[in-house]
Amino acid sequence: MTRTRDRRLPLPLRLRPAALAIGALLALATVATAAPEWTLEDPAGGRVSFADELARGPVVVSFWATWCKPCLKELPHLEAMAGVYDGRVSFLAVSTDDPKSLAKVEPLVRSRGWTHLKVLLDPAATVQQMLQVDAMPYVILYDRDGNEAYRHTGYAEGDEERLRVAIEALLAAPPAPVTVAEPDDAGELSLSDRFEYSYATGTRREIVENWLDATWARGPVRAGLTLNSQAPGEERRRRNEVTHRWFELTRDDVTIRAGHFLGLFGRGLLFNAWQDRDLRIDTHLDGVSATARRGRLAATVFSGTPSVRELDVRGADLEWALGRGLAGGASGLTWHNSPDEGTDAVDREWATAFRLRQSLPHADWYVEVGGRNRLSLAALDGGDDGADRNAREGWALYGNLNLYGGPFTVSWEGSDYSRFELVSQADGVTSLNRPPALAREYTWTLFNRAPHSLNTNDETGHNLDVTWRGPGALALQASAVRLRLHDGRTVHEAASLSAELGHWRGVGWQAAFGYQDSEGLRQTAAAEAAWSGPGASAWTLQAEHQHVRVGGGVGFDLGAYDQQWFKLECALRSRWLLAAIAETNNKYAEQRAPREDAGPFLALQAARTLPQGGTLTLWAGRRQEGYLCSGGVCKYEPAFSGLEFYGTLRW
Repeated sequence: MTRTRDRRLPLPLRLRPAALAIGALLALATVATAAPEWTLEDPAGGRVSFADELARGPVVVSFWATWCKPCLKELPHLEAMAGVYDGRVSFLAVSTDDPKSLAKVEPLVRSRGWTHLKVLLDPAATVQQMLQVDAMPYVILYDRDGNEAYRHTGYAEGDEERLRVAIEALLAAPPAPVTVAEPDDAGELSLSDRFEYSYATGTRREIVENWLDATWARGPVRAGLTLNSQAPGEERRRRNEVTHRWFELTRDDVTIRAGHFLGLFGRGLLFNAWQDRDLRIDTHLDGVSATARRGRLAATVFSGTPSVRELDVRGADLEWALGRGLAGGASGLTWHNSPDEGTDAVDREWATAFRLRQSLPHADWYVEVGGRNRLSLAALDGGDDGADRNAREGWALYGNLNLYGGPFTVSWEGSDYSRFELVSQADGVTSLNRPPALAREYTWTLFNRAPHSLNTNDETGHNLDVTWRGPGALALQASAVRLRLHDGRTVHEAASLSAELGHWRGVGWQAAFGYQDSEGLRQTAAAEAAWSGPGASAWTLQAEHQHVRVGGGVGFDLGAYDQQWFKLECALRSRWLLAAIAETNNKYAEQRAPREDAGPFLALQAARTLPQGGTLTLWAGRRQEGYLCSGGVCKYEPAFSGLEFYGTLRW
């Protein structure tokens, strides 16, 4: 829901270019139906082209993540369908995992035995942005000519049947006659509009935010913009302005982009410009970037400016395939760092990183090491202060080893970061690099109640996952992580055991138990049961319990409390999903945060999936304070009581 403006009033000057640009695109372009061309790597480092897959026939593209519970329910059905339609329909499972969880993709795929799906990696969200994907799971079906035949967001039991019907319709249709396509002088336009509305009953405060994404394409040329409206937004600001605008040209494996751009070098140790609208993070740069690929070599260079800091940032990355599954890479980043930002003084910081990775039949590994220093005229003249020089020096080390043998998979990660926050607060919130964070993101609610935020200036640690796949659908996974400061103090420690028990008497079961030492000692037990109900409905019941012993100060202890979380969900074949949520606790006054209510916290939710991948969701009730996290970056969400209405519309 957005507020409209009286058309008799003049538009603000900053809105006029956006309004004119959108109007021109709408007037000149037709609605997009054809698929853009793109290429991604698989976990072994091989490159898979969408155009090559499309040349073989219809293609299903599924976007998913290792931490997305609905995705993990949908993918077994897609794996089965990929086996049934082998040779007639290609199934591409595009992982959207960022550098934090990228190392866990191949172990999960191997442990599940998915051999018919072609799993691809999109850690920089390149294809997600191209196809305007903002939720998961997300499925698009293309016919043999590259036109969209089906698009769907989310997953409920039975959605795979809709996809199956759409596939059968495509295969039954006679091949279209071969004709010489007339060039479309107008190009093609795709539009996506995401909106959020909330009303808090306690403060009687409204929040209205909207993101309109428009992308135009004609042959090798693409252009786009994002118009963000806040009336008001979360930060109580009111604005209507273009937050992204860009122009891109691709020819002969060379892509040049001018305007706003995001990007990723390696696994983000040195550079990761990214966007997350839920967290209100957007570390894009404004400038120019170029990417080229020739045989085994790939190179990227850029020069740009962060959105809120007046300094120039330049970067370069080179990656080459060495054969036998081995690949190497080198990255460099430099930025203007003067006490008076925006001046022309030659005072630059720099950072470099080198990486190696290899994929073998029964193992794969990755290692990356980085360092930072600075080159300035003051240092060359001998006038640089030694303390300041030491403050700018730092290092980063990250490694990952995955082993596969029979029903077992083992995944280990280790990291050591010291003074390695590069271009801090690039968007006013977070830095321009995002090395892998080792603290896990769970598929259970209470497990994520006390997350750990990555500290790239002082953190070292390890994590370990061991998975065993048993007969039928039985699977067990044991996980552990410990993170410390360089002085030896432990800042986060967790261990968990999760199980998928398959179906017993028509009910699918999942369970987990975990221990955390984070903002107090926490022991958590969780279980989920899923079954089919009357009227072509699917039901899911989740129940979680957590015992928390809160830390105090020297000489006192705040004691312990228990909290419970329940969710009953009903998915109807009519594209409706209904849910009731309840959370309770027995905290006493001293254990509650300021302005935290005693509870219980009850809520109702209704969601509707729309054609073309759109969604509408209505939520009403009360919820406790908590955190939203992505890639080791967390945003605090205060307790809320009221109404929320949000969704995505597509054209």
